[in-house]
Amino acid sequence: MQGRGEPGRDRRPQAAEVLRRALALFAVAARAAMEADAARADAADWQARMLAWLARTGLDAELENGERALLQAPPGSLGEAAVLDAGWRAEGVYALAWALGVHPPLPHDRLADPNDLAGPLGFLDTRALEALEAASLRPEHEIDSFLARQLAVHWRLREYALRPGPMDFAAVVATGGWARLDIDAAALIDRDLAIDGDPIDRAASDAISRCTSIASERHRAASWLAGADPLYSNVETIT
Repeated sequence: MQGRGEPGRDRRPQAAEVLRRALALFAVAARAAMEADAARADAADWQARMLAWLARTGLDAELENGERALLQAPPGSLGEAAVLDAGWRAEGVYALAWALGVHPPLPHDRLADPNDLAGPLGFLDTRALEALEAASLRPEHEIDSFLARQLAVHWRLREYALRPGPMDFAAVVATGGWARLDIDAAALIDRDLAIDGDPIDRAASDAISRCTSIASERHRAASWLAGADPLYSNVETIT
C-alpha cells in the first residue's frame, strides 16, 4: 500500500514543485503562529504582507482550498484545533527542506525550528522562486530511505499507543516484511525507540505525544515526496 510508506507509482514531484509546496506549507505554519499574536495591532498588516507575497510570487496558486481559507481567516478567528493542526505543518516543511538539501537531518524527537527554515527556503523573499530552476532534490534512494525511517518511527509510536511496553524494535525493523523499514542506530536505546534520552516505555507522555505529531507530519511529507499522491492533503499515513 502506498499509504503505508512504499514509494508510490504516481509521478514524484520535481524539485520546483517541492520548493513551492514547502513555501506554501511554511505560510500555513506561519499563519498558525500568528494566532498567538492576534491581538497585536499589526497582526492584520503582517497577514496582508504574507498574502500579498503569495500573490506576487504566484504561490497562491499552490494553495489547497483548506490552506487558502485558513490563510485568509482574520487574526483571532481560528479555533484551537485548526491552529494546532496548521502549526505542525512546520515538520512537513522540514522534510521537504531536507529533500531539497537546504536543511540537515533532524532526530525524530527534535522539533524543527521555523527560524532555521525560513531563510534557506526564501520565505517572504520576493526572489524566492528565482531559485526554482536551480533547485534540486536528493537522490530517490535517499528519499526512499528517509521515508522508511519516518514510517518505522511512526509505526512504533502508534504501536506503543495501542500496546504500551518495551519491544525489540530493532528486530522488527530488521525483519520488516509488511513494508520497508529503516532506523538510525542513534534513535535506539536498549533496542527500542529512544525519546529524549530514554526508551519509549520510560518516556514522558507529553514527549511521546509530541513525537507522534512530529512523526505523522514527516511521514506525510516523505510519502508525498515518494509519489503517494499529487495532492498533499490526500496523502495517508497508514502504519
